[in-house]
Amino acid sequence: MSSSGGVFSDTLQTITTTKLNELSKKRTTFEDQKASLLKAAELESDQKQRLRILIDGVKDAFAIKTVALSGRRGGTGRVMSGNDPRLEVMLKNVERFLEQARYDPSISSKLLQDWEVTLTEQLNVQGLKYQYATLYGELVTEWLSSEHAIAPVDDASEKSDDFEDINIRKEERDAGRAEWEKLVFDPFETDHMAITTYLSIADVEILARILFGKNGTNKQATRALEALRRSVEDFETTLSGPNQFNESVLRWTIAGLLASGLLTEEKRAALKDFLSNPIILAEVADVLNMRMASLDSWSWEIEGLPVEQRRHLTGKFHIYIDEDLLQAIFLQYIGVKWCVFFKKAFTTFSNSDDAWTSLREPIPILARKRREYFLGSQKKKPSAQSKRQGLYKSIWFMSQLPDSEYQDHTSVEGDEEAEYDTRPMKRSRTTQSARMSTGGLPPRKQMAAQPYQQAPMPSQSSAAPRRQLASKAARKSAPSSGSVRKIDDDDDEYAMEDEEDKPNSPMETKQFLLHLLSTEMIVNTRLHGEFTCARSEFDSWSPSLPHSTIYAVLSFFGLSKRWLEFFRKFLEAPLKFVEDGTSAKTRTRKRGAPGAHSLSLVCGEAILFCMDYAVNQHANGAQLYRMHDDFWVWSPLHKTVVKAWEAINEFADTMGVSLNEGKTGCVRIMGDSNEPGVIDPGLPDGEIRWGFLQLDPKSGHFVIDQTMVDKHIEELQLQLQDKKSLFSWIQAWNTYAGRFFTSNFGKPANCFGRQHVDAMLESLERIQRKIFSDTNVVEYLKNAIQDRFGVSDIPDGYLYFPTSLGGLDLHNPFIGLVQLRDSVYEHPASALDDFLQAEMDAYRSAKVVFENGQLSRHENIDPNFLPEDGDVFMEFKEFIRYREEFACDWEDDLYEVFTDLLTQPTEETVDMNQSESVALNAYPSMMTGYWRWVAQLYGPDMRERFGGLNIVDAGLLPIGMVNLFRSGRVKWQG
Repeated sequence: MSSSGGVFSDTLQTITTTKLNELSKKRTTFEDQKASLLKAAELESDQKQRLRILIDGVKDAFAIKTVALSGRRGGTGRVMSGNDPRLEVMLKNVERFLEQARYDPSISSKLLQDWEVTLTEQLNVQGLKYQYATLYGELVTEWLSSEHAIAPVDDASEKSDDFEDINIRKEERDAGRAEWEKLVFDPFETDHMAITTYLSIADVEILARILFGKNGTNKQATRALEALRRSVEDFETTLSGPNQFNESVLRWTIAGLLASGLLTEEKRAALKDFLSNPIILAEVADVLNMRMASLDSWSWEIEGLPVEQRRHLTGKFHIYIDEDLLQAIFLQYIGVKWCVFFKKAFTTFSNSDDAWTSLREPIPILARKRREYFLGSQKKKPSAQSKRQGLYKSIWFMSQLPDSEYQDHTSVEGDEEAEYDTRPMKRSRTTQSARMSTGGLPPRKQMAAQPYQQAPMPSQSSAAPRRQLASKAARKSAPSSGSVRKIDDDDDEYAMEDEEDKPNSPMETKQFLLHLLSTEMIVNTRLHGEFTCARSEFDSWSPSLPHSTIYAVLSFFGLSKRWLEFFRKFLEAPLKFVEDGTSAKTRTRKRGAPGAHSLSLVCGEAILFCMDYAVNQHANGAQLYRMHDDFWVWSPLHKTVVKAWEAINEFADTMGVSLNEGKTGCVRIMGDSNEPGVIDPGLPDGEIRWGFLQLDPKSGHFVIDQTMVDKHIEELQLQLQDKKSLFSWIQAWNTYAGRFFTSNFGKPANCFGRQHVDAMLESLERIQRKIFSDTNVVEYLKNAIQDRFGVSDIPDGYLYFPTSLGGLDLHNPFIGLVQLRDSVYEHPASALDDFLQAEMDAYRSAKVVFENGQLSRHENIDPNFLPEDGDVFMEFKEFIRYREEFACDWEDDLYEVFTDLLTQPTEETVDMNQSESVALNAYPSMMTGYWRWVAQLYGPDMRERFGGLNIVDAGLLPIGMVNLFRSGRVKWQG
């Protein structure tokens, strides 16, 4: 733990000890009062007097305030309203009932006995609360003591996508460091002229297309590139202006830095202190403005930057570079400004007229006129193609670059992809790139083979349940007078997704990609007969990027010599390993970019944009679904994926990077066969995988790889054994078993179907069976608490309730899945049955409208167009020819089905009657569907034991500070 974290834990320990001492005094006093009271009551033979003793004793034991009555009225003091309304109301009423019982002979002994039991239960409940408050305090003390006993390891945020990682086991740590050092300290020179030529004029034999139009055939791309370069020049001018830094700028810069995972906990704490002190921010702004004004003389610290390795949840070791705090703020600001600029610049380029090839199939003007003659005016959205385009541009296009300086890309621990490698021999992710840096051959160029014929479209005759259709809105009439209007489809192509509908984190984006892929498989295998998908990622992308490639690409996009020199100094950082001690040798980095830096993101994304564009140009508008260096491409046309892969290989060869063979794979799924299709030899071998999921090339379904799960079960067992306190054990369990496993099983969606949810539930059950044998997580923790602290008969709810109520906050991953199981489609493919039936019904309806002369053509592009066969309605084959291109307005159309398959099911929470719902509203922490389920499942037992859902009374322990401290990341062994 960092010194900052140590100060926090020391403070928490002091507060906990103080509160435990005070709690012990209160508990001793209460138990003495309780024993004395019960003994006094036991000695009293008169039932009414015994009840009076209990009432007065409970008032004293619970410190209930009373108001003395006036001398004229006499009697005991009445209960005043205080901090325990439920008990106070009960005492007021029992006192009044007892007064009645003094005179009313109809008040039975049984009723008096019930009141006695009620008061005695109040004493027992409070005693139990004190016991569990003490237990909670002892758990906190155990946890803090174990944290102090662990060797200091900094808790900098660890995000799989950001850090230079080495895919090795802990016994290979030293070898991994040696490989990383060879990788980053040995330069790998690429051909600057070759890269510029590639970007200007692509290899005719391989790409047969022009990337940026420099041979004159793509004038729109040339103009767009020139506009991009002018915008670079203008942006550089804005960065040269005075007073770049002020309090507002520092706040968003520091916020981004805190989310980046770049800093140690100690420095994160210091930054948070900065944010609370405007005077410090003003001083920092002054220093950084001076540094910005002398940008040409900027450099790293001459003594070198400390470097160390740390193990991560997935088993990988990450390289951490510890920077000076002001240096980190300065570089974060510059990096974010360049990121936001390039996001806008590349988006503008992609939106330029004809510079970016559309995904859509070109529609001949005659075909458009015929459709409008028979069907009325045709719109391109909402349609299946408009949905695809909107999703790509909204979610995946340059997704790693922020839209604004304020955009947050934080992630939750455990929301990370499980590592796999399908290569025959396991090796570190740096091995292949290290071989390249010592003179090995560049990645091979995969040959393109003969294109395969598209499989025939399956029969459309299968029946499906019919649903009510919405008829065409247009009214039919004779061709009206009017001129031919120009087709302007730019604004009609697609609509961007609403912000609230977009994924909110990198993990959510990856999960949605799997949903989109599954939806495309269902739709395309049914409508086109087949579907091909290929995916890969680059091998050690950040640490292996040749500096010469970075300079060539940035120069191509128009960066000036001044800024190229700044990037050179940033990349060539002096580094030294902390573990080498004071004798550590400082070495200059010659390859790769520092992990988690926004400036490194600029370098990588500028290069990868060229790959996005190459695929788009070479593969007729194909969309490369890319998240940093992890990319996927698919199409119902096998030859389209072949062309895209040619562009990817040419890009890799030219830029001096290589694909990770263990993460590379391809499938060709045939809709009318249980066997996978023949794959072009130009496409890669290997499986399509993500997390624990493997795509079955026969069925087209994602299945959970239980062998891979078993390996992580073993890792989880190892990590749990290493936890010395129950709090840290539960934190590790929640992160690994609760979040990591469920995330890597894939998030349920309609396209996955109910069998996927069932497979997740079965896998979670198997995980517990393998870890706990003949018991389960609840019994394990109960036994552990009894063995360590002597507390038995622990209710299940104590383990699962949130810490805000005094529980241990053990997460139950089964609940969320059971909540949504019945909401997800049982058979996703049946949605296409509905569509095909609805399409046939729509054809018949359109034919009736046409034949009855009810069709309006006023909005057609050519209202006077009349085909030679205009008296006979179009054939069904022509009706469905552009089913993915144009919008429909009937129920179960393709857009609706496509969208429904992408939908994630809504959790169905437990039912509550009105009184239960009102009672639960008193607990804000229990308002989500998950917590309402927990409350209904365990609430009755907890209410019976503790008189409500609160296990520990507020104020007895520092629960708020415990929650804050537990929000830190888990320390993984190794």
